[in-house]
Amino acid sequence: MLRLDQLQSFLAIAETGSFQAAARRCGVTQPTISRQIQALEQCFGMQLLHRSNPVKLTVAGDLFLHRAQRICQEWRAANAELKAMQNGQQQELCIAAIHSICRYFLPGLLPAFCQAFPKMQLRVTALGSDRALKVLQDGLVDLAIVMGDRHLLKQSEWVVELLYSEPVQVLMAAEHPLAVNETLPWQLLATFPHVVFKDGYGMRRLVNEEFSRRGLSWQPALELNTPEAFIAVIRESEMVALLPRSALQEALEDPTLVIRDLAAPPPPRQVLAITTRDRLTLPPVAQLLKLIREQAAHESCLS
Repeated sequence: MLRLDQLQSFLAIAETGSFQAAARRCGVTQPTISRQIQALEQCFGMQLLHRSNPVKLTVAGDLFLHRAQRICQEWRAANAELKAMQNGQQQELCIAAIHSICRYFLPGLLPAFCQAFPKMQLRVTALGSDRALKVLQDGLVDLAIVMGDRHLLKQSEWVVELLYSEPVQVLMAAEHPLAVNETLPWQLLATFPHVVFKDGYGMRRLVNEEFSRRGLSWQPALELNTPEAFIAVIRESEMVALLPRSALQEALEDPTLVIRDLAAPPPPRQVLAITTRDRLTLPPVAQLLKLIREQAAHESCLS
């Protein structure tokens, strides 16, 4: 089996024309250099050097020289890239997060992260929980921020951290017939059409399971995938939507909309940050998670 020190010894001899000079360059003894070259020649079954003064390459050695140089160059480049990554100098960091996180949570902390790592390209993609976990599993992103539920299948290499929990509430138009109620029973909600997230989103599963658990049929009339789209549709219709509190911030200041609590609320929605154990050791990922924890703590204090 080829070893890097054998290639380095071969290149040193080719450049200096001397076993002794090559030994000094490599910081080893001359017998060590000799043994490394012998092992290399045994590996190929061919003589690579003429033991002359100065030492010269054989035809096989001359052919191998360029390959050995390229291998050592690639090794040095790989070593430099890995050290740079270990020191927080990787080229990009990719995040996949649910839409409410991208819209209301990340904007407050990303400027501080970009200031800490000004040469790094940050990529943030808004996806449903299922898709965000799939791209994390495939190694396409470094961090996923998703809604936790019982369907979450944790991988052994994942590190899962609870960021915060939040209640689910009902959004409707201010003139909606149900707006006169301070709290809403599920039976009443089942009688009106719902705006829902598409399949693959945790909130869609949560709403469907809560109606099913109560033996109620419901009307998912329109599928959307952004909180802004929900608000625009609900403002102009008699549709309702069950949404997490973080997705309702704009609606709080909109007089054409109202938010109501559920009479029997489901368990709070959990928002999780998920990465892999190896990525957790990288400075950019560790710093981003630190900022996310601080932002989550701040949001909890305001709730």
